[in-house]
Amino acid sequence: MSGLVIERPEKADKKVDIDRLERAFERSLLRLVGSPYRFGGRGKTGIDCSSVMMRAIREALRINVADLRWMTADQIGRGRRQLTVEMPDPEPTNRCALGFFDWDEDGIYEHMAARLIDGSWVWASSTVGQVVHVDEEARHRWRRQWREIEGSLYGPTSTLRLINWTGWHS
Repeated sequence: MSGLVIERPEKADKKVDIDRLERAFERSLLRLVGSPYRFGGRGKTGIDCSSVMMRAIREALRINVADLRWMTADQIGRGRRQLTVEMPDPEPTNRCALGFFDWDEDGIYEHMAARLIDGSWVWASSTVGQVVHVDEEARHRWRRQWREIEGSLYGPTSTLRLINWTGWHS
């Protein structure tokens, strides 16, 4: 039988696992909405952009703080276990993505945000002073905050990457 493809069970299990991890990541991010912003913050008194992402990833993977670096530059993929991987072409719409932003164009990414599966975004906003969730319906309310990343999203000073969920299970 030419052309018959049988999906191996382990590959199907990985897909289910990635879907579960992405949903857990989203839930963790959304629980942080409204948390106060504090540069370098990691706790209840305030949290910054990289800490928001790392907390959500750690909760989804059920790992401890020592297993995952905090800084944005480490999270872009140079860190342990290749935390992120390049966005394939075409870009998958059914996956969360991390957006990394180099505001001052010095080659160092200073800010990050997460795109959820539905296309909305979550990030720690220094201008609002809290973790925000921005979606299409709420853009008029969050117009100023959306401008923080909208202009940079697909420009030369930003990059979108996927979380390498399988790297933690290999």
